[in-house]
Amino acid sequence: MRMKYMLLLLMVPLLLPSCEKDEGGFTQIKGIENLIYQAIKIYRTDNSMSDPFVLQFIIVKEAQIYSYKMANDVEPLGTQGLGEHWNAIHEKIGGTNDRGLVLRTTSTNEDDILTEILKLPDAEEILLSDVTQCGVGVETDTAGYNYVTVMMLKVAS
Repeated sequence: MRMKYMLLLLMVPLLLPSCEKDEGGFTQIKGIENLIYQAIKIYRTDNSMSDPFVLQFIIVKEAQIYSYKMANDVEPLGTQGLGEHWNAIHEKIGGTNDRGLVLRTTSTNEDDILTEILKLPDAEEILLSDVTQCGVGVETDTAGYNYVTVMMLKVAS
């Protein structure tokens, strides 16, 4: 009996996977970011896009950083500065078919924000493109404007 107990004790560490600490910080997804993602997902479903479309926290983090940069005048309004953020995402999860949209608005309602996004050039085509992952970032400047970044890409499953 004692021998079986000792063998069991020696084998337990072999059966348990090792856990390494994730070097990245925790990504807090704001309520408005989740609601905008949900509105986009519903829009895609309503337009016959039934493929998987998930909110990806790594993309959310990069979208949040980009929105923060725009809200603090580090980046001008536009998608021209997204390159380094796409690179960071590709290093972590890979992916293809990068798509991005940005918006400056005073609205705080996800449906109104989606309506404004759809007025952007090529927005409908971008929102209905072949992508599987999404991240939304929202940051507010001192004047009360919300800077919304929507980043989407396709990751093979």
